[in-house]
Amino acid sequence: MVTEGKIKQVENLAQEVANSEAIIFSDYTGLTVTEMTELRRRLSELGADFKVVKNTLLQLALEKEGLSLSDELTGPTVAFFSGESYPIESVKVLVTYFKDKGRGEVKAGFFEKVFIAASELKALASLPGVATLQVRLVAQLSAPIRKFAYLLSGNQQKLVSVLDRIAKQEGGDIKAD
Repeated sequence: MVTEGKIKQVENLAQEVANSEAIIFSDYTGLTVTEMTELRRRLSELGADFKVVKNTLLQLALEKEGLSLSDELTGPTVAFFSGESYPIESVKVLVTYFKDKGRGEVKAGFFEKVFIAASELKALASLPGVATLQVRLVAQLSAPIRKFAYLLSGNQQKLVSVLDRIAKQEGGDIKAD
């Protein structure tokens, strides 16, 4: 039976879907309340949240936003919404948490409104973190500059070395004024 509460819940879910960069659907079977609370805390630090909802209501909210899942929404499902900062970091935390606990499993999701299968989500989770990628980028960008500076300083060192040898051959020291 359609109730006012369910209609409101679908509207709220549809709003979450519209505002999220990444949406991941997972089976949370086997996780304790304490583990779910810990996972919620870790994800909230990254600007993500999750909701345990009925599959039919979730499917209606997805359809309202032009998205669709068919076989993935079976059994107990928790929907993770990541709208702020780095959505891939949220995926990493989720997949790693399930792997560490040995319980729970990623079903599928949407990344920037594009369907992503569970295997692709796991591949995204294996990518290096944002901080690591930023360090690599800075290293790649600064490497040519450092090499150029080294080459320039090498020529100056050679010049000083040659002048020093000439001065020793001439029998004197070079004095700076």
